[in-house]
Amino acid sequence: MENLQKLAVICGPTASGKSAVAVALAKAVGGEIISADSMQIYRGMNIGTAKITPHEAEGIPHHLIDIAEPNELFSVAKYQRMAQQCMDEIAARGKLPILCGGTGLYIESVLYGHDQANVPPAPNYRADLEAYAAQNGVQALHDLLRAKQPQAAADIHPNNVKRVIRALEILKARGSLPAEAIRVPRYHAAMVGLDLPR
Repeated sequence: MENLQKLAVICGPTASGKSAVAVALAKAVGGEIISADSMQIYRGMNIGTAKITPHEAEGIPHHLIDIAEPNELFSVAKYQRMAQQCMDEIAARGKLPILCGGTGLYIESVLYGHDQANVPPAPNYRADLEAYAAQNGVQALHDLLRAKQPQAAADIHPNNVKRVIRALEILKARGSLPAEAIRVPRYHAAMVGLDLPR
């Protein structure tokens, strides 16, 4: 791991104090913050997402906030590419990239690569699966995934319809999902998880 790029990760639920910790860390070590929040990417969604204010940011640069319109399709693959670009630019400035947010899939896509994210969406197949779930229920949709790849089904809750559909899309395109157990970290990451009273 000695040759891997350094990265700090601060994760946890909304309103657990992640932003304040990230700002304090950035000030202490000379860092810049990259949001890992799937809702903060959208413009105009400030209140329910607890977006950091300019006052709270204390002059520390924040990246990947307010970069998409609410009606825009935004994938994990796109986030992964943009986060990687941000990290490279931050590191080139001699600063420490600090990934801060509560979207675990975004964080994992950065830490481990998730090559399955490079499978493009299949809108027609996705619409068919959404219709199937609407007609037969989310458990029936989840059962489709369980029949094809039980381990993936065990890792994804039946109520997480978006992830179930995405897994089925990837299976249709590739025939299998990469084994999560053999993931290799892409960064030398120090990770802090917060779980504070809100």
